[in-house]
Amino acid sequence: MPETSFTYRSILIRKQMQAVSGAQFIRVLARSQIWIFIPVYLTELRGLPVYVSGVLFLLTAIIALPFSVYGGNLVDTLGRRKISLAIPIFLFALMMITAFSILYRANVVVIMAEFLAIEPISVIQWIADNAIVSDVTSIGERTGSFGILRIAGNLGFSAGPAIGGFLADYSYFYIFIFGAGGAIVEFLLYYFLVNETGKLRTSTGRFNVPFSDRYFIIVAALIGVTYFVSGQWGTTLTLFLSVIYMVPNSMIGILYSINGITVIALQMPIIRAIERFNGFNQLALGTIVYGIGFFILAFIHNIILLGLDIVLITIGENILAPVTNSIISKIAPEDRRGEYFGSAQLISGFISPLAPVMGTLLIYRNPHDPVMIWSPVLTIAIFASISIVIIGNRLMRSVAKR
Repeated sequence: MPETSFTYRSILIRKQMQAVSGAQFIRVLARSQIWIFIPVYLTELRGLPVYVSGVLFLLTAIIALPFSVYGGNLVDTLGRRKISLAIPIFLFALMMITAFSILYRANVVVIMAEFLAIEPISVIQWIADNAIVSDVTSIGERTGSFGILRIAGNLGFSAGPAIGGFLADYSYFYIFIFGAGGAIVEFLLYYFLVNETGKLRTSTGRFNVPFSDRYFIIVAALIGVTYFVSGQWGTTLTLFLSVIYMVPNSMIGILYSINGITVIALQMPIIRAIERFNGFNQLALGTIVYGIGFFILAFIHNIILLGLDIVLITIGENILAPVTNSIISKIAPEDRRGEYFGSAQLISGFISPLAPVMGTLLIYRNPHDPVMIWSPVLTIAIFASISIVIIGNRLMRSVAKR
């Protein structure tokens, strides 16, 4: 049966989906500009080289790795609701502290340390949300359900970066204040709409990773490779537009808003268009579209053409993003969904953090040659897509023979 054969209204009337999708909207609306403009703040206001931002995002991913495993296990043992209520409170406190550190121009190392603390906590919330969605939907509804979350997030993204661009032009302090306000709204949504959804696992005091599940390990590694390409979205793209093409913050925000609008308009049609393909072929297709979209950036400067290319890159994102979560949710046992999502984050986390490091180093070494910035990304996308098709389909055949 096609995965999109259900009605989306039947999913959206479930209060847990309302909470998670609503929180996703608020989270992206209020917090997306932090990830987009912190590299610009560090580079233009604090005078740091562009590659420092790449290293900073590498560190956030490395620090988040153990939290992904511990957090996933906590989601399975303490419960989705408790974790979902605790995370916004911690994030509110962290963003308020960072906002005032920026306002009073604290030491840049202190600001970076505060920023580094945000990502590990955010990862745990991502795991809890994915577990909730998996709990309240059937297998056939998963890809479409995660697509609904992406639409909700990109409703926020259609306005968030644009708001952030204007806030950044006034003061970077307000970016973090805006994010802190969003965390309070998230807390209220979870408090009023989410009850415990999952089959909880009795705590043994140990934190587990499903290393014995070979199928899961290979799938998680393949997904991690796709993140290496898609990870150029964000830090690398922002610094490329700002440093190489000298696009102003407000216009960068508008370009990211085009991404959000494109997701809203095309996410469900794209899911329907590719549902005949298996998950691995979808991963490969999304990766190559991403790579081509990034490569085209090397040849265009006009803001309208940049906007059109953002649409192409977003199509790659629309193909790739929902299927990654859907694949993991189908593999994970009911009482170990947090563990599996957290472990997938751990495995891919050893690969994906290298993306912004590579991207920012390419910008640093080739500031006058955009082709040399983006051609390595396209090369990796081609190699990754071929590898995913070959390995993924062999894996599916071996599983079918069991």
